[in-house]
Amino acid sequence: MLTMEILLALGLGIGLSSVAGVRAFVPLALGAVFAAVGLFAPPSHYVDVGGDGWWWSAFGVLAGLAVVEIVLDKLPALDRAFNYAMVPVRAFAGAMIFTAALGFDLDTGSLPWLAIGALIAGAVAVAKVLLRPPAKAASAGVSPIFLSFSEDVVGLVGSVVGFFVPLVPLLLVAFLLFFFYRVSRRRGRKFGGLRILGD
Repeated sequence: MLTMEILLALGLGIGLSSVAGVRAFVPLALGAVFAAVGLFAPPSHYVDVGGDGWWWSAFGVLAGLAVVEIVLDKLPALDRAFNYAMVPVRAFAGAMIFTAALGFDLDTGSLPWLAIGALIAGAVAVAKVLLRPPAKAASAGVSPIFLSFSEDVVGLVGSVVGFFVPLVPLLLVAFLLFFFYRVSRRRGRKFGGLRILGD
C-alpha cells in the first residue's frame, strides 16, 4: 500500500512538473485552490499559516501571474525571448510543485526532489522553445496564437486532471511537443520546396 502511495505521489509530481514547463503558474494556482478546499494536502512548510483565507490569497496572486504569462506569450514581438526568459521560472515552479506533491518540506533534505522537479519542468520548457515555430515565421498554416492557445489548454487541463489522474498531464505535454515538432517539419518542407523552385 505504501509503495502504491509513493508511486501515485511520483506520478502526481512528474505530471504537474511537466505542465509547469508549459505554463509555470497554472499548476501552482490550482494547487492553492485544491489546498484551500481540502483536495490537496501540501507538506507542513506549505500549510496555511495565515488564516482560512491564506490559500485563496495565494491563488489570487498566482492566478494573476498566470494571466500575465498567458498574455505575454501571445505577443509576437516577444516570441522566443519571453519563453527563454521563462525557462528558469518554469523550472522553479516545477521544483516547487514536484516537491509539494511528494509531501516534502522545503529544506536541505528535499534538494534532490527540488532538482528532479526543476529538471523535468526545465527540459519541457526548453523543448517547447526549440520545437514551437517562431511567431515571425510562417507555421505551415497554423497561427502562432493557436499554438500559444494550445499551450493554455494543456496547462489548464493538464493541471486539473493531474491532481486526480497522475501521469496523464505528461502525455498531454508529450502530445503538445510532438504537435509543435510536426508543425515545424511541415514548415521546413514548405520553405524547402520554395527554395528549390527559386533555384
